[in-house]
Amino acid sequence: MSSISRVSTDQKLIEMWLHGRPISTQKEYRRDVQIFFGFVGKNLSDCNLEDLQSYSNHLDEKGIKSSTKRRKLNAVKSLYSFATKLNYVRFNVAAALKIPKASNSLAGRILKKKEVLKLISKRQDESLRDYCFLRLLYATGMRISEICSLKWSDFEERDTGETQVTILGKGDKMRTVLVPAAVWVELEELRGNVAEDNPVFVSVRGKRLERTAGHRIVKAAVAAAGVKPEVSAHWLRHAHAQHAYAGGARIDLLRDSLGHSNISVTNVYLESNPEDSSSNYLGL
Repeated sequence: MSSISRVSTDQKLIEMWLHGRPISTQKEYRRDVQIFFGFVGKNLSDCNLEDLQSYSNHLDEKGIKSSTKRRKLNAVKSLYSFATKLNYVRFNVAAALKIPKASNSLAGRILKKKEVLKLISKRQDESLRDYCFLRLLYATGMRISEICSLKWSDFEERDTGETQVTILGKGDKMRTVLVPAAVWVELEELRGNVAEDNPVFVSVRGKRLERTAGHRIVKAAVAAAGVKPEVSAHWLRHAHAQHAYAGGARIDLLRDSLGHSNISVTNVYLESNPEDSSSNYLGL
């Protein structure tokens, strides 16, 4: 039986392509390719390079930022690569599609430690949940999807008195990081008598906190602290890495704590905030 007959529809192909990916990735990629199909109005096998280029131009016309455009186009290219491997399409027309290169704009997203302290300091009108959310986000360098997925059972107290948390990251990879003692004391206060299988951060309805609500917590703190309005949850992850490295953390330790697949990803933090530079040797 041929691969083509096993995959009878574009929708079935998409589900096979998404299989095994993290739930958050599945949602984003499924939405991205459905938007693509809505634009071209064709089946996957009927699209040509011109259709893909028109879609790329359409994203530019809509004013979509370059990082989002890269994700959307990479999703389409990935789907075509998968379809080609299954012989669902004869040619990978997306292989020739140009993707805008990512610029290293991390240097513009550096938060000073005093700015972070403003963000994670207790406000009079702030709930204990929001306070703990911000503190744990910075203390561990977690992604917003990771912190929203936490359950109390993910935390474990060691015989040494330290507390660790096991995080389910991208690609379903697990990693374990230590939680500062002061942050754990605050989390214990937040927990009360809640059972271990309950989510750590919950909505007003008692359900697991969604990522959108997590982003709102950060934005509220940003407004109250009076820091750059563009600061997002991911800025706290960047700040964690930069401040930890400046404090003496090894780059390989940062890689493992942040859940990076490759140390070259972690090296970006060094490049955006160098310890030394040739300009220091000019005698000016």
